[in-house]
Amino acid sequence: MRETQDVVVQLRRQNQLLKALLCTSGAALALVVLAGAKSPADKARFTELDVERINIVMPDGRKEMVLANRNRLPEPVIDGREVKTGRNMPGIIFFNAAGDENGGLIFDGKVGKGGKPEAGMHFSMDRFGGDQQLALGHYEGNGTMETGLNIYDRGLQKEYGPLFDAYQNAPEGDEKARLKQRWLDAGGQQTKRVFVGKTRGKSSAVILADAKGRARIMMLVAPDGSPTLNFMDESGNVIQSLPETAAPSK
Repeated sequence: MRETQDVVVQLRRQNQLLKALLCTSGAALALVVLAGAKSPADKARFTELDVERINIVMPDGRKEMVLANRNRLPEPVIDGREVKTGRNMPGIIFFNAAGDENGGLIFDGKVGKGGKPEAGMHFSMDRFGGDQQLALGHYEGNGTMETGLNIYDRGLQKEYGPLFDAYQNAPEGDEKARLKQRWLDAGGQQTKRVFVGKTRGKSSAVILADAKGRARIMMLVAPDGSPTLNFMDESGNVIQSLPETAAPSK
């Protein structure tokens, strides 16, 4: 009888020990599972990474920024509408909280016809619901270069976009002409208002234009160092030039 009681006591102790081990193993397993569930949010470090496109997104999947090669750069999205441009350059595109493109950097370079370079860089900032308003760029082609800062006027996509669609679909005639004018009045045509930089004629320049993009004031320093300040009428004719001894030009 005594031996039977000792066996029962021993079995009870072994059962308690087994329960303790099971509890400890379960807690350890839970910690491993929680750590595994958390691991995707942890930072990862790479020495080198080859990739064709990287999307920076919000938790709900909305794009904030895209870095891509020339084959995978997304088309512009303005006022929720994708605009087909066929751009095939590498770059970085930024998106606002509404999902529209609101700026970016694109660049490219190659040897063109006659062995002359065709290259450029374009860093732009767009208005909300519209196209670019400010751009910093460098452009090469046909043996010339232009580098500078440009400031533009343009309306809102929701106002000029439908007018352009109607204009394209309208038959030739008065109605088509009226639609084109309405598109222009809505700011459909991008208009350069300010340029500060170096011109294709190799002059340092500040050019101020009116609302129709016509240059009205040009401050130039020619490659030979001669400075000129020109005032133009709406047809581009110089109406006054400083210093007054400078020969008027168009």
